[in-house]
Amino acid sequence: MMNWNSYYTNGPNKKRRKAIPATCALHRGPIGFANLLVSIQDGSIVFDPHVTGACVMAIDKEGATTLRDILTEWLG
Repeated sequence: MMNWNSYYTNGPNKKRRKAIPATCALHRGPIGFANLLVSIQDGSIVFDPHVTGACVMAIDKEGATTLRDILTEWLG
């Protein structure tokens, strides 16, 4: 189970995170207007839109594998 208190307090490990340029449908703007921070924390893949920690989603290894398979199918 992910330690959310640690995530909010310390943020993701800098060595295990990547920022992806993205577009936010709610706030609009061009690609790159918002960043999607992707990191690994306690064995979960964590998605942090806007890099604020305000709305964080996490998936386990099974979810990450499913996401990888879907992206591979869609993108070739």
